[in-house]
Amino acid sequence: MADFNFVTSRLATGAAINGPADVQALVAAGVTHIIDCRDDFNDAPLLADDPAISYLWNGVPDDGNPATHGDAWFSKSLGFALPALSSPRNKVYCHCAAGVNRGPSTAFAIMLASGFTSSDAESIIRAARPVVGLAYKTEAIASVANLGYS
Repeated sequence: MADFNFVTSRLATGAAINGPADVQALVAAGVTHIIDCRDDFNDAPLLADDPAISYLWNGVPDDGNPATHGDAWFSKSLGFALPALSSPRNKVYCHCAAGVNRGPSTAFAIMLASGFTSSDAESIIRAARPVVGLAYKTEAIASVANLGYS
């Protein structure tokens, strides 16, 4: 069963996509865009049979290194997600392996770039997905500002 939670009506975060049943659950939930933040796996083969889903592999290690999780990494995800969310029919899913750090931190950055305050974004994400760690929250805040979204 797919392990994901919507943090807004059109933005979700969670864990790895493990097979066709997970893909179908995401499609059934209306997901149109997926950002995979894992460095050790690429979802492209799992999504090949569903051309309706746009996909970005933006993998980095979950290593706690601020340099790894900086402007370049967040810029790539924001450049994919924000145009997608400009259409009201689109929904974006940001995920990593366990749905604790990289995926939720990416969703957090998207929320900040969309106008949420950091405290509101964090509260909303934690309420929707209590297991989150948001290990890259500080880097997301800095990157959103550095990239001119705030």
